[in-house]
Amino acid sequence: MSVSGWVLLRQQIAAGEFEPALRSVPQLTEARATTLADCATAIQHAVYARRPELVLALLQGSRRFLTVHDFRTLPAILETMTDILAACIREKMLEPARETTALVLALLGSADCPATAAMTPRVVKFAGLAGRFALRRNDGELFAGIVAATAQWAARDEDGQAGTALLEAVDSWLHRILRYDRFEAIPAVFEVLGPLCTTAADRNAFLTLFLQQWRAVATMASLNPESPAASILVEQLLALNGHINDPELWLPLTEKIGEVAALAVTRHGVAAGFPVFRPLLDVGRVQLNDELKFGTGPDPDNLRQRVIRLVCLTALKIADVAAHGDMTAAAGDKIEEMYRTWANDPRFEPHVRSIQRFCQLLLIFWANNRKRAAKKWAPREKALSEPLLLSEEDREKLSFLL
Repeated sequence: MSVSGWVLLRQQIAAGEFEPALRSVPQLTEARATTLADCATAIQHAVYARRPELVLALLQGSRRFLTVHDFRTLPAILETMTDILAACIREKMLEPARETTALVLALLGSADCPATAAMTPRVVKFAGLAGRFALRRNDGELFAGIVAATAQWAARDEDGQAGTALLEAVDSWLHRILRYDRFEAIPAVFEVLGPLCTTAADRNAFLTLFLQQWRAVATMASLNPESPAASILVEQLLALNGHINDPELWLPLTEKIGEVAALAVTRHGVAAGFPVFRPLLDVGRVQLNDELKFGTGPDPDNLRQRVIRLVCLTALKIADVAAHGDMTAAAGDKIEEMYRTWANDPRFEPHVRSIQRFCQLLLIFWANNRKRAAKKWAPREKALSEPLLLSEEDREKLSFLL
């Protein structure tokens, strides 16, 4: 059959003659003169005719075009496949949309598919579209595959630009996760951010942009105290820093978490907003335990001491904000409320003593830094005043803070 057979195929689709059209697909797609553009045009007609069996058959026949023969053709191929995916999604043709996504992921997964400047905007566009589709359909496996495949492709970019560009797709994924309550998908996104950051040409620019995006998403999440999203976002951000292991990231990280937490406690109070910043306080609690076990005194180069100070400063700012919205309370009252909320959570029952110790440290830190307010304040929570779990020896070790 000649290339003009594609015209006949489109006519058959338009006329509703689907069976003869389906029979002609294998011969047409195998013809030497056939191009991907021929297949794509026919696929678009089949999509709008709402014939998934025709779309799938045409996609199957298009496989031979989705191999890397000439890398210069890849941007056009990817753009064509993204247009097909968009049409399938628009017409709610789920199986063809999944198949189109799978074909593109296979192409990106090929070691011969380079991460070039020409490919990057096309990959970002496809990744955003495909990821949002998977999230809307609550297909966690497909979403994880999209995230992993596009990140692995970006990691092959020798110039280190693709990873930063992919943050545009990451931002759209995180917003859709909130929109559709797909919180279980958050870890899949953060899992690839470490490798992307590591391969970025400008690591600081990558982290600065991502922290801006994170703050916007986490702020939206914090507006709903019934949602676990904000707490998960904070936990994953802290885990990401552990993976990257960048000491300089702790300052902007704690600042961003503190800003989101301040909004949460302003709108909902300490008890309801506590899950947002509890993961950060937990970092402080664990670091304090380690410092008391292994610390030898003030050391300006000690990262653990620096982290403890940053967590305490952030907690104090959150307490100040909460107290400012309550005309009858001081920051010390809000630290006590943090303690009660934390200690009464059954998940942390094994850690009540270390929680008590850390909150005692917060009160001492507050008293040292807000002496006028602390002088007028009377403690109400006995667990934070007796027994005192910070000995004189402990205070010596913590003299960098107290």
